[in-house]
Amino acid sequence: MSFLALLRLLLFASATLAWSSQACAQHEHEHSSSEFDIFLSAEALRASDHVQRGDDDPWFAADVVFALTKHQFRIFGEYFVSAEEHDLERFQVGYEFVPETTLWLGRFHQPGSAWNTEHHHGRYLQTAITRPSIEFWEDQHGLIPQHITGALLESRIAVGQEAAIQFSSGIGAGPALTPDGYEPIDLVDNNPGHHRLSITARLAYLPEYVGATSAGFLFGHHELDVRDPKVAQALIAGRANLDVFGAYADWNRDPWRLIAAAYYVRFDPAQASMRESFIAGYAQIEHQLAFRLTAFGRTENSARMRQSRFVAMFDDQDGDFDITVRRNAAGLRWDFARRQALSIELSRVDALTYRANEIRAQWSAAVP
Repeated sequence: MSFLALLRLLLFASATLAWSSQACAQHEHEHSSSEFDIFLSAEALRASDHVQRGDDDPWFAADVVFALTKHQFRIFGEYFVSAEEHDLERFQVGYEFVPETTLWLGRFHQPGSAWNTEHHHGRYLQTAITRPSIEFWEDQHGLIPQHITGALLESRIAVGQEAAIQFSSGIGAGPALTPDGYEPIDLVDNNPGHHRLSITARLAYLPEYVGATSAGFLFGHHELDVRDPKVAQALIAGRANLDVFGAYADWNRDPWRLIAAAYYVRFDPAQASMRESFIAGYAQIEHQLAFRLTAFGRTENSARMRQSRFVAMFDDQDGDFDITVRRNAAGLRWDFARRQALSIELSRVDALTYRANEIRAQWSAAVP
């Protein structure tokens, strides 16, 4: 089946699913609901060195999100489409066996990420145009695995009158390590295998049970199988472990928002002489202004990334992808219409192999 035929089938099935479940919700039972959203974005970039960057690819993208709830049963999926790629990013089947505690099976976003757990693939969901480099997806040469296929447990427990503790943990098959970076399990195309165990977790405190503010700890343990002989030779090992320890805070008090995270990443191959670690973090502050404008600024920094042989493996020699060591960015978003926004972002990038000034412009929307 061709990609276009598969996409048409997916959209038709999702729309039919959404329509039918809405009808059930209206006529049968209040615990049935559905969701169908399409997040669209188009972006342009101008850099001082005129080199295309990986995080502005694609120029135009559509992110289709569909969900169905029927009593305790859940179905959720996310399909990302662009001129360069198409992928079933998430497909999960879940069961809420007690209130606010759901067990999912399928491919999901690992919960040990501060940024991607909230913003996912839809550009409309984030205020800034770019995402922090340490939070890049696998196809952007991200340094941390982001997709796991297996089981995901999500739970929220009330604490006192208003607060809550939120816990998420995922276990399953993680990505393999290839010359092009990580390669997670693909639910649409063929998989050559070499996927080993990944365990991730997120423990967060919410001062308000249904509020947007949270803070907590992040964890990830990934057993990597090195698929390519050249990569294995460079590492002097066919297998390696990657451990991630992090802490984050997402503070919301209108008109302000602060998102900050710090990661300690340890790479541990079988060859002891190759063991190393590095630190990366970021902080983004947002302020809502009049006329539906939002100003934002973000700083990213790291330690020991330039000296890391593991990080150097992810650097694309053609310049299509950049491993950012430091970045300072500022911009403005205008929500000019219902579920539509225009954004501009200026940044100074200090990557492994270059320094550049960038200006980006983006249109993003959510339908319906």
